[in-house]
Amino acid sequence: MSDTHAARRFARVDLHARVQVTSLDPLRDPETGVPVSWESDELCATLSVGGAFIHTADPPPPGNRLLLQIHLPSGESIETVGRVAWTRYPLGGARTPGVGVEFVAPTGEARGALERVLSAAQQNPQSES
Repeated sequence: MSDTHAARRFARVDLHARVQVTSLDPLRDPETGVPVSWESDELCATLSVGGAFIHTADPPPPGNRLLLQIHLPSGESIETVGRVAWTRYPLGGARTPGVGVEFVAPTGEARGALERVLSAAQQNPQSES
């Protein structure tokens, strides 16, 4: 286990789930400078009680707040607000581009759903991937 993984505050699991992402902070169009909103259907790759890694070819910059609706394989959905903690841009295909998102004060309902998903995935590692 690397030092990065040892330093994690929350256990995480691999999870392949569709996530709808909507920017809550306006982004700027790179050509015009005009504020724009961003919505996208992406793939959540890992999940923890504290956050998620979301694959996206067009990552928003760190600090941006996002509304996330994570559609779990069980059919349940979790809606919560997150903040882009870090961004991984595409670099010649070496690593998958995306964003590390930290959940911002999830509701009790969202946190409970996250805990149930993580508990189930840890008990049966093959069930969520």
